[in-house]
Amino acid sequence: MKNNVTVSIGSLALIDKVDCEFGFFRRVFGGLGGKAKNFVASTKLFMYNRLSECFATNNLLTGYSSELFELLKFNGQPSERTFYRDITRLGKKHQFILEQYQKLIQEEGLVADKQFIDFSSSYFEGKAEALGEFGYSRDGQPGKKQLTFGVSTGINNIPSALTIQKGNVQDKTHFKFMLKTSEAVLEKNSLLIFDCGGNTKQNKKDVREKNFHYLTLKPKKVSVYKKFIEQYKNDKKKTEVKINDVTYSSVKTKNDDEFNYIFFCEKLEQDHLALKERKFKKELEKNKGVLKKTKTGKEIDAYLTEEGVVTTTGHLQKTLASIENPLINGLEGYFILESSLNIESERALALYKDKDKAEKLFRNIKEGTELRPMRHWSTDAIIGYVLVIFLTNFLVNLTLLRAKNPVVKNTKLLKKYLRKLTLVIIYPPNGFKFKLLANICPEITSILGNFIEKYCDKNLQISW
Repeated sequence: MKNNVTVSIGSLALIDKVDCEFGFFRRVFGGLGGKAKNFVASTKLFMYNRLSECFATNNLLTGYSSELFELLKFNGQPSERTFYRDITRLGKKHQFILEQYQKLIQEEGLVADKQFIDFSSSYFEGKAEALGEFGYSRDGQPGKKQLTFGVSTGINNIPSALTIQKGNVQDKTHFKFMLKTSEAVLEKNSLLIFDCGGNTKQNKKDVREKNFHYLTLKPKKVSVYKKFIEQYKNDKKKTEVKINDVTYSSVKTKNDDEFNYIFFCEKLEQDHLALKERKFKKELEKNKGVLKKTKTGKEIDAYLTEEGVVTTTGHLQKTLASIENPLINGLEGYFILESSLNIESERALALYKDKDKAEKLFRNIKEGTELRPMRHWSTDAIIGYVLVIFLTNFLVNLTLLRAKNPVVKNTKLLKKYLRKLTLVIIYPPNGFKFKLLANICPEITSILGNFIEKYCDKNLQISW
């Protein structure tokens, strides 16, 4: 007789709900399995795992019960080798999968005409010979190799494109790959919003040649910014903009076919000055250890420096002057947006501030579905791994978009509620097994609705 089992069912319900409504796995992964009979089931398991315990691939078999594999419709008991083959297959076919994915969101009207483009990185554990290179680490792991990846996500929170590059690829170069990937799904005159990392003359030119518009932050070069700041100060017709209880004043100028929005904010100026003051104090504290006082006699003091021992004289300096902070350059509180569109300053600022949708997606990818750290796999396996996490976040965002007033919107928090929803499978001594749902909470029903009822036995008669 089998023992009673509880299976966390929330993540599976979320995946199945999208699949039932949109035919997601059939339309995106159909025909890719070949001889691999469990290819789609393995892909579902990989996504389920990212929304559940996030086990390593070699721990999937021991980490989950056989009942879960039955619910995922595996054809027999899978093996660890099967999982590695399937995730490698995902990487090999990633271009086709992304094309099918983009076709799906286009046909379903999920592609927004305002897209936020951003880039990030994730580090490896191990030698990372595949794709791994040293570069600027957003994760604060400069001593480890990494890869860089980019996303384009709509103002409706539906991601539309994914790019993966080596860890030493700069944002301005990565932007070219992202533009090529996203142009297949975007309509003409779509607005691409990105930060100064991808802002180059050539990139902006490429955006316009593809019949898109751009809104971006101008890189903070002191000589260039001071010219615009002078224009701002001389312009008497400043526009006041208030967003999130913060007041900005702005001046709009035109340079050839480009519009520049010069903003100044007193609160931002104070924040910048405070940040630079803290940084300057840290630098001073680091240099404190260079000079160490030492006694060479009763009347003469000497200081041990990097250049040797320096003795002091009896001269008294009567006037003491504070050291000026060299980090302060006069740009504090100012920033400039550039756009190919002639829109109101308030609208331009509001759109650019919405760029945090891409940042939230990165946070959900890294912390919610636990992208990092990555292990030393083959190139195809790594690409397949990142692709699974990207598509898993699409399933979450689409579910939240279609839910009526969802209580939970953060993926990391959502996972806690998904894990709590359990399916209890009971094996009576004399009778057939039956299933019951447990730990149903308002947070789950606000997102999944009545769909979860399909997993339990509805007509079960229980006599106690």
